[in-house]
Amino acid sequence: MATWRDHLTEAHRFWEVAEAAYDPEHRNQALSSAILGAIAANDALCLAFGGTVPGAASHARAGNEMQLALRGTRHEAEAAARARQLAEILEHKTAVQYGGRPARPEAADRLMKQAGRYIEWVEAVLADQVGD
Repeated sequence: MATWRDHLTEAHRFWEVAEAAYDPEHRNQALSSAILGAIAANDALCLAFGGTVPGAASHARAGNEMQLALRGTRHEAEAAARARQLAEILEHKTAVQYGGRPARPEAADRLMKQAGRYIEWVEAVLADQVGD
């Protein structure tokens, strides 16, 4: 069974691929990896604090699951804003992966930044609360 650290490692790998692939010819492929990185980071957070991973069928509820996992921690107040951020990231998943049209450059830049910031936030929360 995968641990939260395993999920965080996968988040890093997806993010590395996203950054490496991000160019005008591969925007959607890079964005897909960035979105998967944010999902894997969220899974790590939920597993570390809540003991479960939301799963693919519940991407729409991923932010709620994260908020529940962080309830009672010092990060609970920020969790609502981060849940909205994650929802904004995830709302692009279907279009990026199955839409058949490249994302607009400005939207792609924004999504890359959001995903990167979300992953960084998850890393900071895990380092602060769980540690090594």
